[in-house]
Amino acid sequence: MKRLHKLYRALVLILKKPYLLNKILDDNDVWQERVQKQYGNGDGLREVRFHDLAGGEEISVKPFSFLEGGSLPTDLALLRVLAAGFDDCKFFEIGTWRGESVANVAEVAGECTTLNLSAKEMLDAGLDPAYVDQHGMFSKGLPDVIHLEGNSKTFDFAGLNKKYDLIFIDGDHHFESVKQDTENVFNHLLHEKSIVVWHDYAWQPGNVRYETLAAIMGGVPKVFHENLYAVRNTLCAICYHGDLRSYIPSNVAKKDEAFEVRLKA
Repeated sequence: MKRLHKLYRALVLILKKPYLLNKILDDNDVWQERVQKQYGNGDGLREVRFHDLAGGEEISVKPFSFLEGGSLPTDLALLRVLAAGFDDCKFFEIGTWRGESVANVAEVAGECTTLNLSAKEMLDAGLDPAYVDQHGMFSKGLPDVIHLEGNSKTFDFAGLNKKYDLIFIDGDHHFESVKQDTENVFNHLLHEKSIVVWHDYAWQPGNVRYETLAAIMGGVPKVFHENLYAVRNTLCAICYHGDLRSYIPSNVAKKDEAFEVRLKA
């Protein structure tokens, strides 16, 4: 009877405040259940160690602003490591923001292309001009970075007529957008050895953002599901075609996976 009473109260509350239904549908636990039911990996993707990918090398991350909405230093270091694994890496990014990620990759890549909404489209959507002005602040003017403007929902990816070595998906983080961006990347931009990286696979390292995971699983062709991994100590998931030692998901800190951080303003 208590459960029925709670259900009745919940239904009445939703009828009075319909927007609460969106909160219920967007809840991380709901997405986790969906991922478990559809794909059987409700604990998240198998993990690979950042240290194994980096090979023990010292990595310099710059620029890095330490401001809200950006990547972790390990996220940017991961992109640099993966880009350095290709000769004259061709990098493509969906979602520019301040340009920190593409500016970091540009130091080790051959050419970089980034796609983001135009300033006009962002302003027309009611975004704060100060927020809009920050887009690309670290990457504009860099000689090997091409800034494309457009909405990834309608952008003609096939029209690029080009394949990329490393692709970073970091645009709109809602399910349909991540899924569509993923489908476009796999349909048009990849060659057989391309690596795809998704940002914000996790809220914090080890704490999976299941809406993103559901979109990744839904957008990646099933034949490549076995190539999907989370990278420990980052917010990223990757699709990697090669032999990687992987582990069951865990949010427990490990002493042999710690880092030394040096700061220089």
